[in-house]
Amino acid sequence: MYRMALMALIADDLPGINRERCIKIALVHDIAEAIVGDITPSDGVPKVEKSRLEQAALNEMCEVLGGGKRAEEIKELWREYEDNASLEANLVKDFDKIEMILQALEYETGKFQTEIGKS
Repeated sequence: MYRMALMALIADDLPGINRERCIKIALVHDIAEAIVGDITPSDGVPKVEKSRLEQAALNEMCEVLGGGKRAEEIKELWREYEDNASLEANLVKDFDKIEMILQALEYETGKFQTEIGKS
């Protein structure tokens, strides 16, 4: 999330893209995972159930944040990302894929291994 927001921050200006909105989408796109975890296709959870769990988690997070105007904005940004409903959401999805590749490369090259993990 943080690295994706940085990608949005430093990306060149693109026609028709609202950079501030990209940063906000990047920051909230995984907010539900704080409660439900990262549900992947290999977990065998049907899409409808995953969506229900994440929506409930998002609602819970927004309640914790006190509700109101900002909570509604977070819900709107999250839904925009989930539905791939804008150019900004599409770009942030691309950033998410790039971030995943970078993370895999870092693990593969041993950047995060301890001496015990190397043996």
